[in-house]
Amino acid sequence: MEGRKLKRTRLTKKKSPPLWGKVVAIEWKGDDSLAQSLNLDSNLEDRLLRANGTVFKGNIGIFPEPKHGYVRIRTDYVLPSTEMFEAIGDIARHVKSW
Repeated sequence: MEGRKLKRTRLTKKKSPPLWGKVVAIEWKGDDSLAQSLNLDSNLEDRLLRANGTVFKGNIGIFPEPKHGYVRIRTDYVLPSTEMFEAIGDIARHVKSW
């Protein structure tokens, strides 16, 4: 985080049908280079789509805290599944390598 300032990045979901359908794809939006890195990670995408079986609920956001020198990865999950914990670990690795 010393070089460039990281911008907020969030996960967006694409459903089929759009309103109440099953999540069929995900995309990261926000910081260009971090979002591109996350979008190119097919293992992360597969893990997130499998995380809660057929229904993928919730959201994930990456929030930089430059004043305090850390990055928060926030989720809507109170008690995430094992798959979701592994996905959050992958996201953290992307943030660290950025």
